[in-house]
Amino acid sequence: GTSDPYVKFKLNGKTLYKSKVVYKNLNPVWDETVVLPIQTLDQKLWIKVYDRDLTSSDFMGSASVALTELELNRTTEQVLKLEDPNSLEDDMGVIVLNLSLAVKQGDFKRNSSFMRNMRLSESLRKNQLWNGLVTITLVEGKNMPRGGLAEIFILLKLGDQRYKSKTLCKSANPQWREQFDFHYFSDRKDILDIEVWRKDNKKHEELLGT
Repeated sequence: GTSDPYVKFKLNGKTLYKSKVVYKNLNPVWDETVVLPIQTLDQKLWIKVYDRDLTSSDFMGSASVALTELELNRTTEQVLKLEDPNSLEDDMGVIVLNLSLAVKQGDFKRNSSFMRNMRLSESLRKNQLWNGLVTITLVEGKNMPRGGLAEIFILLKLGDQRYKSKTLCKSANPQWREQFDFHYFSDRKDILDIEVWRKDNKKHEELLGT
């Protein structure tokens, strides 16, 4: 017979993207472009193909790509053999992808350190003072204690690194939407401390919680 295939892209067990369904076709052409955010390269991207059914979807095989094998800023065509250990079929077909790895546009400092990290050999990387970046995005607060005219700010500490958010006036649900980069040292057991502070007009500061 025929099938109605679609594809899921998964990282760490999470589905990051689901393609459209190509109906009644065993040689589907999707021609879809998707950008998947990744934090580290030491993981596999899983590509899983399903046959859409009205009630459920039948699994049609999967393949994976090790992200470390991708080259920066160079698109490579990958022809991946689909496999399903539970299937009696010898040939499950293939899936064809054009894959490329790129640094997210944004803070140049972050980008250059990411590029540097990728270019360094493992031995060099071990001798680095720090060997990674932790990016924290402070989004918002909810149901904060409102102390009259007090302003609320957040203090983030990791080892001897610290960042203070911009203060926010008198809101129980403050919106910060600020991003902070911490250097990460794999040989240290640093804990990220998050402190909520209140500051009134007399420059008096009070710790509300951690």
